[in-house]
Amino acid sequence: MALTRHLRTYAPAIGIVAIALSIAWFFAATTLHYTRMGLPLDDSYIYLTYAKQIGRGQPFTYYPGGGYSAGATSVLWPMVLAPFWTLGARGHALVWVSYLACSALYAATAVGVWRVVRKLGGDNIAAITAVVLLVGIAPFAWTALSGMEVAFASALLVATMLLLIDQPATGPPSKRLAVCLGATALARPEAMLVVGAIVIVSVVARVRRRDPRAAVWWAAPVVPAIAWLVANRLLAGHWLPNTGVAKSYFYLPGFDWAFWREAVWSATGSLLKGVFWDDASPLVWPRLVAIGYLVGSARILVWAKRHDRWLAGIVIVAAPLALMFAVVASSGLWSFHNYRYIAPAFPLIAIAVGGALGSARGSYLYVVIGGVVVAIALAAAPRFVDPVVAFALTCTPLALLLPRHWARIVVLALVLGVFTRPAGRALAGDARLYAQGVIDTNTQVVAIGRHVRDKLPGASVMFHDAGAIAYYGDGEVYDMLGLVTNHQARVANHGPGARFELLERLPPARRPTHFAYYPAWLGVPDFFGDVLLQTPIRPRIPGLAKTILVGDIDMQLVVASFDHVGTGELPFDPHPGWRVVDRIDIADLDSEDAHDWQGALGRRKAADAPARWSFVARWVGPHGLVLDGGRTIRPTPDGAGEQLAFAVDPSKPARLVLRTGGPPAVLWHEPIVQPVTLALYAGDRELGRATLPPPDGKLVERAFELPAGVTAVRTVASGPYRCFHWFVLQPG
Repeated sequence: MALTRHLRTYAPAIGIVAIALSIAWFFAATTLHYTRMGLPLDDSYIYLTYAKQIGRGQPFTYYPGGGYSAGATSVLWPMVLAPFWTLGARGHALVWVSYLACSALYAATAVGVWRVVRKLGGDNIAAITAVVLLVGIAPFAWTALSGMEVAFASALLVATMLLLIDQPATGPPSKRLAVCLGATALARPEAMLVVGAIVIVSVVARVRRRDPRAAVWWAAPVVPAIAWLVANRLLAGHWLPNTGVAKSYFYLPGFDWAFWREAVWSATGSLLKGVFWDDASPLVWPRLVAIGYLVGSARILVWAKRHDRWLAGIVIVAAPLALMFAVVASSGLWSFHNYRYIAPAFPLIAIAVGGALGSARGSYLYVVIGGVVVAIALAAAPRFVDPVVAFALTCTPLALLLPRHWARIVVLALVLGVFTRPAGRALAGDARLYAQGVIDTNTQVVAIGRHVRDKLPGASVMFHDAGAIAYYGDGEVYDMLGLVTNHQARVANHGPGARFELLERLPPARRPTHFAYYPAWLGVPDFFGDVLLQTPIRPRIPGLAKTILVGDIDMQLVVASFDHVGTGELPFDPHPGWRVVDRIDIADLDSEDAHDWQGALGRRKAADAPARWSFVARWVGPHGLVLDGGRTIRPTPDGAGEQLAFAVDPSKPARLVLRTGGPPAVLWHEPIVQPVTLALYAGDRELGRATLPPPDGKLVERAFELPAGVTAVRTVASGPYRCFHWFVLQPG
């Protein structure tokens, strides 16, 4: 009897684990059919690299001697993997550890969804249906098993909901809830917002009840997250991890709040349509899921009122939307990498849908809700599903009203039976996408990392894919996108010209010995020497519908060459009796900052690439090869262009030399076909005018004479112009 009782109690959980692990096995088996096991995203190897460094006793560093790196979006996920590295799971073995850990957390998330729906008053039928909906979301399986923090964050979010349901409305949080909240806040930045909302509401409620001790205990879970943010600010220069700086709206050139409002509004509409309406949605039957989410949210709020669990009810209902909208508000990358940024919201959506499927007997409200759902399904189903599916959908709300348990089982089994066909197709497609991602990472970044380790010990490699090359290469690295290298994300956001200027000013001791790059991505080929390794991607897996995830066709390992740096650091023409006392190197962010430079670069648009904000001019003229980074100045409607300050002897006059011209056509930059009149001002006093010719490939210079005492100027232009340098000369 005891054994039978235990089996009845745990049978659903055992079955759910079996289903989840079967999907994980299917993804691994599909991958192994085509290639050696690996991870489909280079970013997954970033976590393995941090885990390796933690295992070495060098936490928060990215390579030995590299100093603090704010590149881990999830602080705790590499800490979970690190002990396995210490115990011997090194090299490729840690890839398997990551995959198995993700599989276990994927299964735990599914079990957690079942338990939460049961806690909300749903029976096993509703809870298991919610789980089937979740495991049928192919992008959730893909992202959860990808080696990223998705499964970890999802499991913690679901555990938070489960513990919050049992938390009394008074007193401190339970120890398990406090630990779970603290861990969840460090699992993903978006999850930190959910935890912050829970903590703030709970602290305010305890303060109003004059229970300061309980308020302090509720505040405790956010202390580790705050300490992490402060460490980022002090050691990396910003509160967010580097990924937030690299991908967030707020750090992009041309940002203003009008752009942000437009971008968020547009992205929010795209997200809601893309998730809950479009046929290409990551959800199976997205419109029915949307109905289920709304109905379930209403029922969960009714449950919250009945049991005085308002905080739990509101969080369960609002958290999935909050997680998705946080991504939209920060970067808009809601569909990036197969929905990896919004994937932790999918289990919470499944919970709400499960809340809609509980028995509705005895409640007039639920009968009305069920009738509304039937009417909507009857009206809408023929528009987006075939007749068999439409029949199953219209039976679903009727099942809520049936008086007998077995009848609901039959109807919901019918619906789930129809559901498995599209869900199975989607899972098979994403398993192939997973395998293709592994093929591509193995072909490119993994191969380059191993080559560096085996053939180039002691090399310093500069790259734009920071994961596998660093993990397998195990040496000094520099990330040109700024995901793991502090202060570099701002340079990357400003485009090729800023990147060139950074490379040009690096002291010899800090210069990389090699580049691991897609050749076209650097923006200037003159840093490339001999090609040591090419990694063209292999043919696509047959039947793969989705696009590839790697950035380009052929990543190359190239010897770094610095033979042509410094070619544009002085004026072209001689100025007898004058010497350069200062210079503003445009697109060199340090030089711009040091001279309080501001330029009208134009208002940002949603589709703008970093290349819009700077570029590199290459000119072979009378002075030989000249390379110089520059910008297109796009004056405001009143003609305002640039402002700059410089260091001079105020008792002497000065000469200001502008380098302009450059290539006539630059990708992401508007063509300039007319001469431009440029006026120079100190305050309201005009100091001089010059005509700038339209760019024709040459670099040209124009000089302005400044009286003594002028230390700052501004420009007013009749149209856009290119700017590369301002040289400040004085007699002597």
